[in-house]
Amino acid sequence: MASKPVYALVGDLFFASKIVKTAEGMGVEARAFDSADRLLQASKEKEPSVVILDCEKLEKEAFRLLQAFSLEQGLSGVPRIGYLSHVAQELKREMREAGCEQVYAKSEFARELENLLVRYTRGFPSRI
Repeated sequence: MASKPVYALVGDLFFASKIVKTAEGMGVEARAFDSADRLLQASKEKEPSVVILDCEKLEKEAFRLLQAFSLEQGLSGVPRIGYLSHVAQELKREMREAGCEQVYAKSEFARELENLLVRYTRGFPSRI
């Protein structure tokens, strides 16, 4: 297992399972949370390589987590990426402004998940 885990704030069991199974299949530790507070606490205990946010189902939690990571000196440099439906363009803009490095359409995120994990856990360039 990699030294830094992948953490995800996810409101959908399908996506939580997909993220965790894909990461673990690559030999990367992964955990899914449905609470910003629990994810933040876990991040303080073991810094993640990347945080994935469900920007739509857990919108308020995602904003809280983005703010907390920005304010927390040891976590402010952790990459934060999100996903949402392709029609939520205003929310996408707001998430980017709040500190989400990249926000993907849900379908693109699902299709490119393994590639994104390689980029953020191993430092290789992403195709997207």
